[in-house]
Amino acid sequence: MDKYVNFVNQIPKNIMEKVEKCLCSDVALFRPETFIAGKLMHSEDFHMIITSTTPPDTYVNCKLQSFSSGKIVVFNPGDTILCTGEGVKKRYLSLLIKPGFINRTAEEMGHSGPVRFLKILNPYSGELMQAISTFDREAERADTFPLMLDCLAAQIVALLLREFKTNFKRFPEKSPDMDTCIALSVEYMEAFYNANIKIADICDEINISPFHFIRTFKKKIGVSPHKYLLKIRIQKAREFLKSGRYSVSETAMLCGFVSMPHFSSTFKDMTGYSPAEYKKNIGSALE
Repeated sequence: MDKYVNFVNQIPKNIMEKVEKCLCSDVALFRPETFIAGKLMHSEDFHMIITSTTPPDTYVNCKLQSFSSGKIVVFNPGDTILCTGEGVKKRYLSLLIKPGFINRTAEEMGHSGPVRFLKILNPYSGELMQAISTFDREAERADTFPLMLDCLAAQIVALLLREFKTNFKRFPEKSPDMDTCIALSVEYMEAFYNANIKIADICDEINISPFHFIRTFKKKIGVSPHKYLLKIRIQKAREFLKSGRYSVSETAMLCGFVSMPHFSSTFKDMTGYSPAEYKKNIGSALE
């Protein structure tokens, strides 16, 4: 607790009493059920918010920011945060990661100097969420031990550094050729299909204008980027439903759909069946 006392002391006691928490050496995981409105906060650590609902508008370093669900919100050490509202009361994950731990991991990956994340909103892969969930479950075990948590924490940080833009990742002075851009965009969509990504996110990643990207993508692939992303999500949804491990609503969430009606209508348009019908009839003439 001593390592995180400065952050914890900023949280009102009546809220902190209801927060589920796992405090480890380099990573702390909190599960609040509400955002703290009207209180200026800061952290000495990297602070990451993972929520299935849209966080309220927040002043970050005195600049008002709006967020969207399905992405990870990242604050760098020293950022000031002033939330304008409590938002929907639903538990979410809040990660604190020690800067020294991230910097040591970055050095082992071939970088030197202090790390800074360049984007507040970041799409995340299923691999990253699985690593965070595994860390969460392991921290809750009565028979857990530090080495296991350290290994899982290192995996989380390595994935964050791979997936999120940092000061170590620079765009080339000239954009790569269009075939490379299209290949990179497809790779990006396949990695982040379950996140709330938009065309602007893809174009920002591959350093190309949205107009040029959309026109070229459709010419080379035959469908728009939006349609292609939906095809990836529906194919993944078919796999999840076929496995029998997930409900229809869980499948929709895992595949990046923000509403059940949108998921159901898109699934039926592309397969001819509703998700419930598909799940029920797996093993019959559908396959």
